[in-house]
Parts: sequence; C-alpha cells; structure tokens
Amino acid sequence: MRATDFDLVISGGSVYDGGGGEGFRADIGLSGDRIRAVGDLSAAVAGRTIDATGLVVCPGFIDPHTHCHVDVDRGVLHCDNLLRQGITTVIAGNCGGSGWPVAEHLAKVEQEGFKSNYAMLVGHHTVRRIVMEDADSPWPTLEQTTAMQEMVRQGLEEGALGVTVGYAQRRETFEEIVAFTRPAAAAGTIYASHIRSEDRGLLQAVAEAIEVAYHTGIAVQISHLKTNGPANWDKLDLALEMIEGAAAMGLDVAADRYPYTGWHGGSTNIMTPWCYEEARKRGGREHLKDPDIIEHFRREVDDLLDGFGGPERLMFTSLSEPDPEIDGRTVAELMALWDVEPIEVALEIERRNEDHRIGAVGFTMSEDNLRRILAHPLVMIGTDAHLEVFGRTATHPRNYGTYPRVLGRYVREEGLMTLGEAIRKMTSMPAERYGLRQRGRLRPGCFADVVVFDPATVIDNATFADAHQYPTGIPHVIVNGQVAVGNGVTAPEHFGRVLRREE
Repeated sequence: MRATDFDLVISGGSVYDGGGGEGFRADIGLSGDRIRAVGDLSAAVAGRTIDATGLVVCPGFIDPHTHCHVDVDRGVLHCDNLLRQGITTVIAGNCGGSGWPVAEHLAKVEQEGFKSNYAMLVGHHTVRRIVMEDADSPWPTLEQTTAMQEMVRQGLEEGALGVTVGYAQRRETFEEIVAFTRPAAAAGTIYASHIRSEDRGLLQAVAEAIEVAYHTGIAVQISHLKTNGPANWDKLDLALEMIEGAAAMGLDVAADRYPYTGWHGGSTNIMTPWCYEEARKRGGREHLKDPDIIEHFRREVDDLLDGFGGPERLMFTSLSEPDPEIDGRTVAELMALWDVEPIEVALEIERRNEDHRIGAVGFTMSEDNLRRILAHPLVMIGTDAHLEVFGRTATHPRNYGTYPRVLGRYVREEGLMTLGEAIRKMTSMPAERYGLRQRGRLRPGCFADVVVFDPATVIDNATFADAHQYPTGIPHVIVNGQVAVGNGVTAPEHFGRVLRREE
C-alpha cells in the first residue's frame, strides 16, 4: 500500500458505522472528502494519523432541528458550539421559519463559510408573511394559497430539503397547512413541524400532524416531541401509540427530541399571549396595569403558572446586561423576595423588559417521559439549537451539550439504549430521513464526516445557570475529510458545505 493512498488515517478505534450495530475494531482511511477504506490499515502510510485507541469512531452527527438560519441572517456563522459537540451537519429552517430566498440564503452561507455542513427547509411562517403582508384578512385566499405553493416549489428547486410549519400566528387552518405542504409532498421531501400544541392540545396536535401525512403522503417529522406541564405528562402513552399506529398504517411519521426537561425562551413567558395582545390593542405594555383588565390578567398569570406546575418552575435569565436581582431566580423566589403575588412579579418583570432583555427557563417537562421519548425507535436526537457567541448571553444548555449528554448520561450512565442505537439516532436515521445521501454512515465512498469520542468520559458540561461550556470527551471532529476539531481545538477554517436537495 502506497504512502499516497490516504490523506488521513484514524487508527485503532472502535468503529460504529451508524447502522445501529455494535462497534468493531478497524482503521478508517480518508482521501480528499471521502472515506476510502475501513479495515486493517496498519501497513498504510498517511499524511496524518489520529490514534483512536480506546475511543469510538462514528459518523458525524446530523442535527435535524436547528434554528441556524436566524444566525445566518444576523451574520453569526462562525461559532463552534455545535461543531464541538460532534455535529457535522445542521438542518436549519425549523418551527416554520427559514431564510428567504433560499438561493440567496444558501449563497451567503457558501460565501462566508460555515463550520458544519448546512441544509435548510422552507418555512411556512416566512412564506406566509411575505404573501400576506398587505392582506385584508388573516386567512389566505385561493390566489394567496397558490402563491405560497409556488414559493415552496421555488425553495425546493433552489435546494431546500423540505418544508417546516410552526403555528406562530394561531390562525393557520388545517386546510392551509395541507395546501402549503402538497408541493413538498409531490417532490418526495419532508414536513417538519413544531406541532400546534405541546400541552393541553397535545393529542389533537399529534393527530393533526398525522393527518397531514395521511392527506398528502409526505414524511412527517414531529419536532422536539414533549409533554409540557404536569397536567399533560400522562398523555405520552397515547401520543406514542398514535405515532406507532400511523407507522403501522404505512404513514411515514417520526420525531426528534433534545435531552433536557427545561425549555428556554427568548422572552419572559410570564404572561399569556392574550395579555400581550390586549395591551398592544390599547397602545402598549403600560396598559397591562389598566384597572378594568388587571383582574383578568391576574387570572391569566395564575393559570399559566399552574399549567407550568407552579411558580417555582419558571426561572428568569438576562439576555444582555446582567440583572443580579432576578438572574437565576424563579417566580416563587421573587414572590418571597418582594413579598408580592404572581401578578406583581409579572408586572415588574415586564417593566424591566421593555427592550426584551429578559428570558425565561421553564422546568415543565417530565424526566421519565424524556427517557421514554429518547429511547423510542421512531425518535432521533436533535438540539433545537442556535449558534452561540461564547459567553455572550444566557442560553439553553442544548446549544453546547445535546449529543454528549445523550452519550454520557443516557447511554453510559443509565443504559437507556445501546451505544450503537444512540449513534444511529444521531447519524444514519436523520441522514436517510432528510435525503442526505452518502452521509451518516462510515462506509467507503461516503463523505468523510467523522466524530472521535471517548465513551468513558463524554458528557455535557453546560447547565441552565452557565450554558457556555464545551463538553468533555470529544477530541476530534472531521468535516468533509478535514480536521475541524483536533485534540479539542477548533480549526480557524470553515470546512462545512451547503447541502442542497438532490433530485
């Protein structure tokens, strides 16, 4: 074997090829951007060698649920918080939002560079906002619906992998969603949805997502599947039975989930949407205190906190300048500190939040349900993440720790699933589902996206109190045959590529 056969050899590791099986001892030979050989390469001479003795070698992680399109649009492209947890491909444009036009957005990523591979869906919110900008009614006409369908076709032709819906307006009818989805179904792509409800209306929302699959034939991805609020925790059995039943009928329905029981909002989430809408109609947030409506607001806040499981389950965080009086404190703690009722806490938080500097964390999910969702065979792993400028603002730990947390806590420590199965949920499962050919597997001819990690030490370090912490135990990440992270150090170059839909 000649010295020029391989640019890089990863030697001595336990190889998990992404198919879900057990690991096997082998070397991996890379040339250019491809895997060229898997086996005994001890006689080979390469331009560079990574000694993976005692480590796991697997395909790069493919994240089916990110919001990196937002980061691209605001000029934040070069952060490494996703790469450092082993993510070599991100799928952006989720929960109904996306870059637009798709061709221009993807061209910007190519021009400015990206640490991981980048793909995107077409967002219903984005398309709807453009089409309905000057509409007299919140419900689209036939002509407006047709215009949305044409934009979906355009986005798919320009490289989007599918479509995404998020129900942000709360006016989207089922008929509108089906019509929006049909061009993507005809193209054989995928529909990813932040479903209409994750709490009181969870079962109806799961049923609606399944109905989209039934009426259009499209593959349906239920984003960040969860049961939000203690009153809804016991709905998981039925939700999973519905998804399994749909699969048994021949419908293509699956889900993804991040491994944390708390959510992080970019707003305070201390009042209901109705409260904010009523104040807006009256001229601004100062009207939250209007005497004729304050008692209704009080009931809204009390009911909201009851749904969360109590005032101790909602914690505030600063999104820009620190506010030591509220940072890391729950509603219950501020009630005690200020000797006030929940409505007074809400009003004071809103007074401080005129420029949207305050976020919130809700610890409203069940750990037992989380384990069951992660382990389910129809659920893959996804972050629901953004690119993060290290240390800039409070954020969710999933932005730094999703994949190492699954590998460390739920595989090594708890044995929730086998290592091979966990890796499949992070690699070949999303690759196949989103049409990313020749990625997600360690096979000759596949693109050389590779993660090398230590199964004995891999773990997340990010917390809700301090999320800006890189994980432990992922020393090497290779993107398109190039060492993007080597010995825990991120390369300055950007080796990711834009991945467009393949016909």
